[in-house]
Amino acid sequence: MMFIGKFKNNKLFPEKIGWNGNDRIMYDQVSSVFTNDRVKVYFWGVLYNKKSASNVEELSDAAIIAELYERSGDDGFSGLDGSFTFVVSDSEKTIIVRDHHGTNKPVYYNNSFFASSLKHLQETDGFITKPNLRALADFLSIGYIATPFSSLEGVSKLGAGEMLIHQNGQFVTRQLYQTDDIEPVRNTESLEELSERYGALHKEAIEKRIGNNRNVGILLSGGYDSGCNLVALRKIYSGDIHSFSIGFKGDTWTELPLAKCMSETFDTIHTEYEIDGSEISALPEIIDYLGDPFVEGGLMVNYTAMKLIGDNKPDVILGGDGSDQYFGTSGREVALHYLISKYKIAPMLGLGYSLLSNSCFDKNNSLYRVRFHLDKILNILKGDLFGFPDFRLKAMLQDRSLVQSIEELKPDLRSFEHLYLQHAYKTDLEKIINQVILFKASRMADMFGNTIAFPYMDLDIYNFLQQLPVQYKCKGASVSDIAKGHVTAKFLLKYHYKPMLPEIITSKKKQGGFAPMPLFFKDDKQRAMIADFIMSSSVTHDFLKRDAVDRFIKQYDREVNENGNWFWYKQSKAIQYFNLYTLALWWERFINK
Repeated sequence: MMFIGKFKNNKLFPEKIGWNGNDRIMYDQVSSVFTNDRVKVYFWGVLYNKKSASNVEELSDAAIIAELYERSGDDGFSGLDGSFTFVVSDSEKTIIVRDHHGTNKPVYYNNSFFASSLKHLQETDGFITKPNLRALADFLSIGYIATPFSSLEGVSKLGAGEMLIHQNGQFVTRQLYQTDDIEPVRNTESLEELSERYGALHKEAIEKRIGNNRNVGILLSGGYDSGCNLVALRKIYSGDIHSFSIGFKGDTWTELPLAKCMSETFDTIHTEYEIDGSEISALPEIIDYLGDPFVEGGLMVNYTAMKLIGDNKPDVILGGDGSDQYFGTSGREVALHYLISKYKIAPMLGLGYSLLSNSCFDKNNSLYRVRFHLDKILNILKGDLFGFPDFRLKAMLQDRSLVQSIEELKPDLRSFEHLYLQHAYKTDLEKIINQVILFKASRMADMFGNTIAFPYMDLDIYNFLQQLPVQYKCKGASVSDIAKGHVTAKFLLKYHYKPMLPEIITSKKKQGGFAPMPLFFKDDKQRAMIADFIMSSSVTHDFLKRDAVDRFIKQYDREVNENGNWFWYKQSKAIQYFNLYTLALWWERFINK
C-alpha cells in the first residue's frame, strides 16, 4: 500500500498505472476512504479501539476519523490506538497522522509533496536529488537517521506519534503522545493486584489484535516476551497457531531449541530457519524498500522471519517487540550513571573516556572494553549506537565538520527513579522503539505483505505502565545493588508469567533479538565482493576518504579469523562494515540511480 499526495497545486507525476485517487492524492491500495462536503479522509491500517473512539461501531476507520475531526478538530486524535497512517483534508488544511509508534506507513515530505516512500517522492515533479551529508554522517554513527531528517536534502520525515498540519503554506508538527515531565509514582495497589491487571491488559491487547481471525501466527524467540504472548494467546484462542523462529547456522548464539520447547508446550505448527550469512545478498532490495539507510543487529532477523512465512500467510502475526523498552532497559547503566554523578566521579571518568576515544585504543584489548562500557554509562541518554565512534568517523569523512555532537537532554539526577523514567521515555521509547525496533519489524513485515501486530505496544498497557512504580519495572534491593547487576528487569511481567512458562525459558540469561553480525562477513569470497562494491562506489570519492575505508576493510580482513576476540568487539566492527556496505548501496540506488 503506497501513496503520493500534494500540498500545493502541483502536478502529480508520474501517473501510476493501476493506482486510484484524484488530483490531490494517488494510491495503489487504501484501507478505507470517507468523504462528505466538508472533509475527506484516507486511512491506511487498523484502529484497535474503535469502540471508545466512536459511538457507532459499524463505521469504517476513515469515517471514525472524520467524526472525531468534525467533533473535536485535530485535538481528537490523541486517544487513538492502532497501526495506522491517515490523511485528513478540508478546505483550509491537510493533516497527516501516524500511530503512536509509527508501525504503519512512513511519511516523507517536502514543500510540495508527501509520499509513503522515498523513491516515490523522488519521482514527483521538479524533485532535485541531493544527499543530506550531515544526516548520512549521523547514520554512520548511530545506524539510522533520526526524525525529522532524512537522507536527502529538502526532505523531512514525520515521526511516530506525530501529526503534520499544512495550512496557508506553513508546516506545523505536533506530538500526539507526551513523554515530558513524567514523575515517579507511588502506587497503593498490591503486587498481586498489579500483576492481575497487567495480565488482563495483555490478554485484551491480543484479543483486539487478532479479532475474529482464525489463522494466527506468532514470532517465537525463546525468550520471555514472545513466550508470554503465546501463553496469553492460548488463554483466549484454541485454534491453529503458526510459529516462526530464526537461528544462526554454526553459531552458539541461537535460541531455536528454546523456541521449539515453547512450540511443543503450547501446541503450535512450528517453522524455523537458520541464517548462514548469505542473506546479506538481499540488502540492495531492503535498502530500496526502506528508503533511508538503516542498520541494526536485528534487521536481518526480521527480514528472514518475514520471508520465512511465505505465501501461506496468517491473517495476523504477533510480535513481542518493544516490551523491554516499555518497562525500561539499561537499569544497571542508569544506576551507575546516577551514582557516579551523585558522588562526583563522572568528570574523572569522562576524562578517561576522552583519552580512550582514540584510534590507538580501538583494538581488541581491555582498554577497548573499558571505553565500550564507559560509553554506555556516561552517555546514558544517547541510546544504543550502531556504528562508528566519532574519532573513527572524523578520520573517514572528507568533511570532518559533519561530525557534530548531538545536543542531548540533561540527565534528571533528582533520584534514580527520575533518571530511570527519563531514560525509559526519551531514549527507550522515542529513539529505540519508535525509530529502530518497531521501524524495522513493521517495515520488513510490510515488505513481504505480512500483517504484524505488537500487543505489548497497546495504548492501555502504555497508560498502565506510566502509573507503575519503578520498583516493579526494575527490581533491586537498592540502587547500589542494581549498579552491581543484581536486578530483575521487567519485574512485573516476569512475576505474572513465570509460573506459566517452562523453567528452561525462565532460567536462561537474556540474549537479545539480534544476529551475530560477523556471520555475514565470514565467507571470504562474499566479503571480497562486498569490499569491491564499496571501493568501486562513488561514495568513496564524493563523501568518504577512500584510503580510510580501505584501511578499515584490510584491518577487518586481518582480524576476521582471529580467535579469542571479545564478542562485542567483533559485533561492533561487523556492524560498522555493514554500515559502509549499506551506505554504498544506498548511494548507488538513490544518488546515482
